[in-house]
Amino acid sequence: MQQTTQNLKNTTNAGKPAKKTVSIGEYMGLGKPNPLIKKQADGPTELSLQQVEELSRIKSEAKRAYRRKDFVQALARFEDAAQIVPGDLEFSYYEALCLFQLHQWEKAEELFRKIIELDELRLLPDVRKMLALTLLKRRRFAEAEQILNEASRDRRNDMQLLSMLGYALEKQNKLMEAERVLARLMENDPENANGMNSLAFVYCRLEKNYTEALALVKKALTREPKNPSYLDTLGMIYANRGNTAAARKTLKKALELAPGHPEILAHLTRI
Repeated sequence: MQQTTQNLKNTTNAGKPAKKTVSIGEYMGLGKPNPLIKKQADGPTELSLQQVEELSRIKSEAKRAYRRKDFVQALARFEDAAQIVPGDLEFSYYEALCLFQLHQWEKAEELFRKIIELDELRLLPDVRKMLALTLLKRRRFAEAEQILNEASRDRRNDMQLLSMLGYALEKQNKLMEAERVLARLMENDPENANGMNSLAFVYCRLEKNYTEALALVKKALTREPKNPSYLDTLGMIYANRGNTAAARKTLKKALELAPGHPEILAHLTRI
């Protein structure tokens, strides 16, 4: 898949005309076998050498566009590549990532699910994490919890999965479960600022461990002093402890950093 037209021409026998096409079987075996390519029953049976070279060029262009955060251009190029070889899961994965970045959650979810179905060897481990994140964006917290539990069984040391699982549980008001998950996160990664904030917020909702919660969120804020979510947690801890003036001041600061944020607005109107 990585070879260019010139590389392919060099594989022909001396004195014989260069082949003008490459079978899909050969394409899948170019260089080294690529298990991320799934042959489609209704797909093309062969590619021209020009198409192979074009694929290499498109892939380079698409990845450059993605790295510079031009997701519209990157998506267009990855879609072009997928039209040539519909079974390339790498192209499909990047398509889904672009859709996610463009907030096209429904299309991203559909494509992530298709990739999971085809990726029998789980060669794209982050695809489940991205599906879960897409579901969280769509506020389908129970489904996200299920995906995250499945992914966590294979990647027990992935702290980001634990953080996302804690969030999904908290959003479903499964606060005791969220506490256990986030405590495990902090035990394994005590410097995780997002974990500090998340556990502090769960403590706040459970109306317990206020001293520890305050210490956790203040430590998180030393890392990211302008994070509106962390300031929101601090404001709610102040509110629960009866320090209304400090709560209002902190929540207003959070709202300045995230204008119109519905959760911060709701917290501010409650005190």
